[in-house]
Amino acid sequence: MSSMSKQKKTTIIVAAIAVVLVIAALVCWASFRPKALEGVKEISVTITHTDGTVRAEDIETTAQYLSEALEPYDLLEGEDTEYGLFVKTVDGEYADDTEGTYWMFDVNGAMGEYGVDTQPVADGDAYSFYTITY
Repeated sequence: MSSMSKQKKTTIIVAAIAVVLVIAALVCWASFRPKALEGVKEISVTITHTDGTVRAEDIETTAQYLSEALEPYDLLEGEDTEYGLFVKTVDGEYADDTEGTYWMFDVNGAMGEYGVDTQPVADGDAYSFYTITY
């Protein structure tokens, strides 16, 4: 077998392995993504600003994920990243990550386990947004 033929065969094998790994990664990601609930849900959202003011909203939604539920209220702004939406502004208040300040959110009193665009919305859930500084 010529060296050119061996090189082509090696390239094809490496490409096939890469495709299999990409497919496996996508399957794993999809299986770990939290399952969303369909139907109408009533949720509450509380935003505590750094000046101590609080905004509370009771929201009825058919959205499956939190960012979708908040979209009609223009409460969130951020940057799309490979990991999801990186929230920088909530209810008009900017958190400057270059100064170590970030927006966080709790779900029913516990720190959210997902990003806002992968956090499933369930009927009766309470979401609280607040800033932290490191």
